[in-house]
Amino acid sequence: MFVQRYVIAQCIAVLLLPTSAGAQENVSAEMQGEVSVVKEKAESFFMQLGAPMADADHAVRAIVAGGPLEARTDDVKKLIEQTQSLDARIGPYKHHELVSSRNVGSDLVFLRYVYKGDRYPVVWYFTFYRTNGNVTGTKKEWSVISLRFDTKVEALDR
Repeated sequence: MFVQRYVIAQCIAVLLLPTSAGAQENVSAEMQGEVSVVKEKAESFFMQLGAPMADADHAVRAIVAGGPLEARTDDVKKLIEQTQSLDARIGPYKHHELVSSRNVGSDLVFLRYVYKGDRYPVVWYFTFYRTNGNVTGTKKEWSVISLRFDTKVEALDR
C-alpha cells in the first residue's frame, strides 16, 4: 500500500512540473534558475511570432540584440525573411512547446522547441552563452549565439 501511494505521489509530482509534457530536461540543479532566464527570452520570442500581428523582424532582432549575431546583419536579415515565410509554408502559428533544455557548464545553454503550424511543425534551436564581463568575474547577460530552425522533426526522436 505504501508503495502504491509513493508511486501515485511521484506521478502527481511529475504532472505538476512546470516544463512541457515530454520535454527533456538535462539541466543541472544549480543551473535551474539561469535556464529559466533563457527560457523566458525564448518564450518572449515565440509570443511575438505568434501574436495576431506577428512581427518576425522585431522578434528576431530583439532576441539577437546585444549578442554576437546582432552584427551579422546579412544572416539576421536572411533569418527574418525565412521566419516571415513560415505561415505560407507551414500554416498559421498554433502553438509552441519546449522539447529539450540542456546546459554545458555554467555559461552555455541549448533549447529546442517545436513551433506548430496549422499544416506542419518546425524545430527551433537556441544556443545561449554568457561570459565574465570584467576582471572581477561578474557575469554578463545571456545572449543568443546561434538561432535557427528546420523541418527535421524526425531528429526529435533521438
